[in-house]
Amino acid sequence: MKQEKATAPIGIALKEAPPASVDAGAEFSISALLNWPESVACEGATFLVSEGRRTLHEAALPESAADGSVSLALRAPDEVGEHRLKLIVASGEKAAERAEGALDFLLTTVPHETSLAVWDVPSPVVRNARFEVKAGAKCTSACALAGKVIEIRDESGKLIGSGALGDAALPGTTALAFTTISLKAPHKLALNSWTASFAPSELKLPHGSAMSRFTFVTVAEPEHSVSVTVVNKETKTPIAGAQVRLGVYRAETNESGAAKMRVPKGAFPLVVTRPGYKMPERNIEVAKDVRVRIVAEPLPPEDPHALWTG
Repeated sequence: MKQEKATAPIGIALKEAPPASVDAGAEFSISALLNWPESVACEGATFLVSEGRRTLHEAALPESAADGSVSLALRAPDEVGEHRLKLIVASGEKAAERAEGALDFLLTTVPHETSLAVWDVPSPVVRNARFEVKAGAKCTSACALAGKVIEIRDESGKLIGSGALGDAALPGTTALAFTTISLKAPHKLALNSWTASFAPSELKLPHGSAMSRFTFVTVAEPEHSVSVTVVNKETKTPIAGAQVRLGVYRAETNESGAAKMRVPKGAFPLVVTRPGYKMPERNIEVAKDVRVRIVAEPLPPEDPHALWTG
């Protein structure tokens, strides 16, 4: 009777500890240091990662680095929790002598963390008027979230609107799925704080939920216009790009130095700013259409040596 050859041991140690946690089902890597028996060549060797009787990954062993370590690209189990995994390395079929080594290691998998953002929120918004916001979500593993719903609720928890995420990612981002949501402003004149929420469901892999809060001001229906013109005190030329704030209303002057806002009756503080200029602040009483001329005084250029003078 032919006697089977004994299996020579392969020493295995992890070069670094496994990641503290990995998204369930996500890719990760470990680096193993292998100590081969002198009589066994590593050509054609294979490796296998298993959990109990379940094989998670099986492939040819990659080439080793200069320090003898081997980097293994793996995929975490889909289930959330702590997993006891086994790494097995074996010599190739053509090896003169069979060699094998095994190493147990722990891996913790967690739900994919999701983040949520809301932008392009107009403020102020006329009470009872419809307006739109953009909202987007992404997860730490850049999963496809198309078709999943973002909900908007007011301070009392009432559902105000919702939108399904689209297929395309927001330009300039990585896997940020987004949507445009139509809303209706409340009747009350106030600062409103609403919440966007995202609770992914029916995804293959577990994901956590996310929330984001945004604010906007509701104002009365506009009755009059306020026209603001900003000019240079010395040259009398118009100043473009000046920021005009009339209470909660905002505008920016055009190339003609002009900005126009529609507002309800009332008293408003008027503040105009532009780098390099000093401008007076004033209060505006609006009972009819109003025109305001702001004379901006140029500020002297900064002295680059001012910090060095005694």
